[in-house]
Amino acid sequence: MKKVTIIGAGLSGTLMALFLARRGLDVEIYEARDDPRVTATLDGKSINLTIAARGMDALRRVGLDEQAAGLCTLLRGRAVHHPDGRVQHVPYGIRPDEALWSVSRLELARFLCRAAAEEPRIRLAFNQRFAGLDKRTADVTLQDTRNGDQRVVSSDLVVGADGAYSAVRRAMQHGECVDYFEHYVPWRYKELTISGPSGGLPGLDRHSLHVWPRGDFMMFALPNRNGSLNGVCVLPGRHDDGVDYLDLLDSPRTVRDFFNEHFPDAVPYMPTLAGEFFSHPASCFATIRTSMWYYQDRVVLIGDACHSVIPFYGQGMNAAFEDCVVLDQAIAQHWKDPGAALREYQMLRKENTDTLASLSIANFDELRDTAHASQIAARRQVKLAMNRVLGDGYRPLYTLVSHTTVPYAECIRQARSTELVARILVPYAWARASSLSRRFASRLAGRDAEQPPPVVAPAAEANGHQLNGSRAASQAVIVTSDAGAA
Repeated sequence: MKKVTIIGAGLSGTLMALFLARRGLDVEIYEARDDPRVTATLDGKSINLTIAARGMDALRRVGLDEQAAGLCTLLRGRAVHHPDGRVQHVPYGIRPDEALWSVSRLELARFLCRAAAEEPRIRLAFNQRFAGLDKRTADVTLQDTRNGDQRVVSSDLVVGADGAYSAVRRAMQHGECVDYFEHYVPWRYKELTISGPSGGLPGLDRHSLHVWPRGDFMMFALPNRNGSLNGVCVLPGRHDDGVDYLDLLDSPRTVRDFFNEHFPDAVPYMPTLAGEFFSHPASCFATIRTSMWYYQDRVVLIGDACHSVIPFYGQGMNAAFEDCVVLDQAIAQHWKDPGAALREYQMLRKENTDTLASLSIANFDELRDTAHASQIAARRQVKLAMNRVLGDGYRPLYTLVSHTTVPYAECIRQARSTELVARILVPYAWARASSLSRRFASRLAGRDAEQPPPVVAPAAEANGHQLNGSRAASQAVIVTSDAGAA
């Protein structure tokens, strides 16, 4: 290979270009949208992203991790907002480096575009819509969105990095025997701004992912560098009677009443709530899987184009960045045989991204569930305690997924033993705590009535309100998702 054409100048497309250019290849990136370096929005998408260990590892390999960290807000854990007004802080892990980074999608897109533009071997072209593909020759037809002119560009390899509804995927798979799976959870979301005074948001920690679990609906929010929060309200699309939930929130008054009832601590910092609720689109959560990621040695897909996941494990972008790492390594290993490189890339990645898709769906179910919070929280405390005692020999699933680069499928295999032991120990821990409590109460009751009571420090609030991992999924593989929205 000497020349590569990448369709899509999003996050994974520009990062892949950087990897390939460092291998000595000439790379051309074509994007249908405007240049993010000069546009104010990114097709209306402002939902923040979380960079975890896998994403930072990919950025580190191209020397951009420290600069990227400067765009981010450090997240040390989750802040769970309960219906009774309590806010419970749950750390992401037991070590200081077990953290996530919240970043604006638009700011990260601009950053990666600037980095790509500085590479001599990379050329970016915007307002160029993908219009066709000859997969046998890797010739791509492009149409200028400003004047309608068409042209054909040739290269040795075409990389489809054009998102969940990839036109490159459709063209590559046309005429082939391909499995394709597209699934939507019956919920939709609206992006909302949680702003506040210049001094920050009282009661809303700027170093936490905030979650408001409410059963059939929920809200979560990620902090921005300016102190505001990027909120996402998730609502069921339809009731059992066929009524769309969003149809019930049909006026500024009903919206304000709904948020005042269910998210009262956030409402004072949402002065534009009603306006944003009606002006922002209701977006869907899609999971996409497909059996064909490449064609011979000519075309290959990365990121959402071959494995879109819903965002409730905070791993979508991280998985796409990991694609770039694995594809780059496969090309380096099979430099003289690109077909073998693409074949190895899909073999190494597909099982893992399918696993992530299942984890993300299961996690969404339990993220909203408060009915079994006590049992889940107890299991999490046992896992974290064992992690502290046994170190890396015993790591919970969430730690493996978010704070390591262990392949996703291997994370499940390693976590099975963790989950099994936690399930055995939790009933014992509850029984032991109950026994100690009864013995302590008996001793107090038997004391002399004139004896002054001992001074006891207030008990610390329970640290851990686990909200993740579907019960059905945990019964199937003896593993809970053990995570939050991120």
